[in-house]
Amino acid sequence: MDASFPRIGIGIAGAGAIGCTLAARLAGSGRPVSLLARGATLEALRRDGVRLTDCQGEHRAAVNASDRGAALGEQDLLFLCTKAHDLPALLPAIEPMLGADTLVVPVLNGVPWWYFLGEGGRFAGQSVEAVDPGGRLAARLAPPHLIGCVAFVTAESPAPGVAVSTNPLRMVCGEPDNRPSERLERLCTLLAEAGIEARASERIRDALWTKLIANLTSNPLSVISGATLEEVYSSPDLHELVCDLLHEGLLVAAAYGARVELDPPGFLERGAAMGAVRTSMLQDHERGRPLELAAIGDAVLELAAKLDIALPRSREIVALARFCNRPGRPR
Repeated sequence: MDASFPRIGIGIAGAGAIGCTLAARLAGSGRPVSLLARGATLEALRRDGVRLTDCQGEHRAAVNASDRGAALGEQDLLFLCTKAHDLPALLPAIEPMLGADTLVVPVLNGVPWWYFLGEGGRFAGQSVEAVDPGGRLAARLAPPHLIGCVAFVTAESPAPGVAVSTNPLRMVCGEPDNRPSERLERLCTLLAEAGIEARASERIRDALWTKLIANLTSNPLSVISGATLEEVYSSPDLHELVCDLLHEGLLVAAAYGARVELDPPGFLERGAAMGAVRTSMLQDHERGRPLELAAIGDAVLELAAKLDIALPRSREIVALARFCNRPGRPR
């Protein structure tokens, strides 16, 4: 990939709300996009293209869509936009899209499988078992073939191949070893040209913990309560719970050396200002789908346990969310 980012092959694995948002933006900027999808979503993409409504209006673009990675072929740049718990099973499908020089950008919630890859430290090279049992992802998708990414994007998919996002699109990208690189700058340029605010970071795990804390304080609790982001962060009835989760998340982040620059009152205000947005976990719960509790909850508990840090409130809320999502429970 040269500095001008020519018409490289851009692949996106996963055609949910985030995948369709990225696809619409990238394809709308004139980039050829191949989208791995299936079922009704695949049919809609082939028939109508990908559609997005965001702060800047309506977007519609044609994409090359298939349910077979072999039909899409090797990609120069591959965004992984699946649910974290779906990724290990998706590996065989994306294998044909991975070439020797393919750059992989995971756009996932929660603690990523690559957390201990490339950074050094006492846990260097270890897997995060909650999200990567047995280390399969770390073995196949490791530096230098990936760039870390944290997406601050709230989006919903009201219909197959359709995404709606009511807040600005923002992404932070960084090398797992925290070094600056030309390819990192080129990636951010590509995203910016597609209308996505993108920033290169030399401390990607700082942004990761910022997003993790936002997820930890809102997602499981939204499943239990049915609350929107505005309600989670502004309701007096939930205030003590949210503050406990926030302080526990900040404690683990600090223990791992992350610099999370937020003050609790400002954090709550910004969360409430997101409006009547349903978290992705609440959307999944309402549709009877598996929840990303392993990546957003269990993995944080695993990291805390490595340092003998107790997270009683987080453990309790994650367990309650898992109970609420059991098969047969009312939605």
